[in-house]
Amino acid sequence: MTAAAHDERHALLEELGLLRTRRRELEESLVADDHPPHDFGERGETTERRDEIDWIDRRIRDVAHYLWEAGRPGEDTSERVGLYSTVKLRFPDGSSESVQVTRFPDEDVPVVTPESPLGRALLGAQPGDEITWTAPEGRLRARVERVDRPA
Repeated sequence: MTAAAHDERHALLEELGLLRTRRRELEESLVADDHPPHDFGERGETTERRDEIDWIDRRIRDVAHYLWEAGRPGEDTSERVGLYSTVKLRFPDGSSESVQVTRFPDEDVPVVTPESPLGRALLGAQPGDEITWTAPEGRLRARVERVDRPA
């Protein structure tokens, strides 16, 4: 595992711990307030806590998936895009660009996060696939030319 991969895995594990702690705090606050809300303010607070718990549950699921993906690079010999992959894209105008799917910047290659529209479109793609995503300038598309997975 590269130093960047190790740092990213550590950051994900730390985030997962923080998310679980926050979720537990919110659950405990809902249990402590087990009486039915009496006014709109109390109902609003309860709704906000439940919404935050829902968001945390989704984020925990995503982080757990990223950790699972992070543990696979040495075992996965497929050419599918995963976390830490560097991908060469070819655009319809003939231009090309290489990007890396990660959370940490790299001076040599532009980075896209797995949560970004392009990152979501790339995850799981393989050479030859056409991908599309929404960007501020509209709907974009590109062909995956090459996928380099970390060693």
